[in-house]
Amino acid sequence: MTVDQIVGGAIWVQLLILLAAIVFAIFEGLFVLTGGRRSFSTRRRLGMAAIACLAVVPVVTPYLMTTSYAASVNATDVVVSQVLNGNLSLSAQEMSALLAMKTQWLDQMSTGGSIVAQVLIAAFAAGFVMRGIYLTINIGRIRRAISAGRVVQRTKWVSVVVSPAVDVPFSTRGVLRYYVVLPRSLFRDGAGVKMALGHEMQHIRQGDVDAEVLLSLISPLAVLNPGFWFLSSRLRKLGELACDRAYLARKGFDAHGYALRLLEIARFSQAQAKAQPTAFGVPLVGRKIPFLSRRSMLKDRIVEIARDQDDPAKEALVLGAGMSVLMAGVVLLGAVSLTEPEDWSHERIMLSTVANLDRLNELNTLAQRSW
Repeated sequence: MTVDQIVGGAIWVQLLILLAAIVFAIFEGLFVLTGGRRSFSTRRRLGMAAIACLAVVPVVTPYLMTTSYAASVNATDVVVSQVLNGNLSLSAQEMSALLAMKTQWLDQMSTGGSIVAQVLIAAFAAGFVMRGIYLTINIGRIRRAISAGRVVQRTKWVSVVVSPAVDVPFSTRGVLRYYVVLPRSLFRDGAGVKMALGHEMQHIRQGDVDAEVLLSLISPLAVLNPGFWFLSSRLRKLGELACDRAYLARKGFDAHGYALRLLEIARFSQAQAKAQPTAFGVPLVGRKIPFLSRRSMLKDRIVEIARDQDDPAKEALVLGAGMSVLMAGVVLLGAVSLTEPEDWSHERIMLSTVANLDRLNELNTLAQRSW
């Protein structure tokens, strides 16, 4: 595999993540417009479907590229076809120049042959290293919290640990086991332990912990991709809203007391928590929303808890399943359209021929004028 192929593949992956985020945003917006705004679990499944598409597409795309279907949906070939049909106000030479610029840009990214390419490479490398350091610090914090604690309950897959090294309950996982880590200061409060344990176990059941670990692992590769951060922030927020609703419905816990405990723990953690893990796990009070604060997340959660008491919402499972399948098809179609074909298509051959004929015509015209 050449450097050009590696760089081209990396750019394709970044475009694919951005595409999945845009498609998810559109479909989630359509879902909200059809009356499903409060279907948090179903909307979360839409986001999980988008993430699943990102995992499946690299495996499926090579097989699809060998079919005639791929050539008919390739984005570049579609644009070239429109130019040849006269539907776009571009000449064959101008379109050829644009395609050449694309090739030159990929070469510059592969070799660092321009200042812009060097800046982008340096920014990605710096972001990758900083994100790697951040994740390493958090792995150390999680290991320290578990090793400094005491296992008070152990099942086949989950260990409950009481630790003096944390101030906010959180759940995480290792290679084979899940862990729910509770602060030692909370363990004296029986009702608080019950609430925190039930909440974190719900996160484990609905797959939020697995999703968080996966997002943390791939985050260094998408550190500069706004689509990744949009997807991850939406999944976290929807996961918290769905978890609150599922826990309160299953346990029958007092919603008012539950909301007050969330605020109390969040207030304490903001003032005291210094070595709290912020990656590879799901904290009880949720994560901060980018450019806002943790309070924004808590405000939305408490408002929705109150609304659920007055007007319980139902999940639109059938509609959500249909939209997930349709969204997966759109992402797959977009992925194939962004893939560069190995051989020249009929459209590109025709474009090259027309561009060469135009150049010959210009040369003949200049030669006649010189006489």
